[in-house]
Amino acid sequence: MKQSKDKEITINDAIIGLKQLDDPVFGSISYRNPCTTVIIRTHDRVIKTTLEQIRIAVFKFNAETFGFIFQNGLYHSDYTEFDEWNAKTKRLASHELKANF
Repeated sequence: MKQSKDKEITINDAIIGLKQLDDPVFGSISYRNPCTTVIIRTHDRVIKTTLEQIRIAVFKFNAETFGFIFQNGLYHSDYTEFDEWNAKTKRLASHELKANF
């Protein structure tokens, strides 16, 4: 996750479940503070939506922790659960998620 001077936040490698889509998408999430519009970029499309439309987004926060966007909040997993989350997200995304922070 990076934050620039103009307060844009980007999460580079995430699994994103959106309310309007049945299957999760894989890509990056960008938004500015305060968050009004979220931009999701995948390999073949750009989705502009609101934070409320994200059911859940899972990403590797750092080398020992996963991060989550859920119910309009940002959370992180306990490092003791890292191996389990790493295995599950690797299976779902077909690659190991890259750390963002």
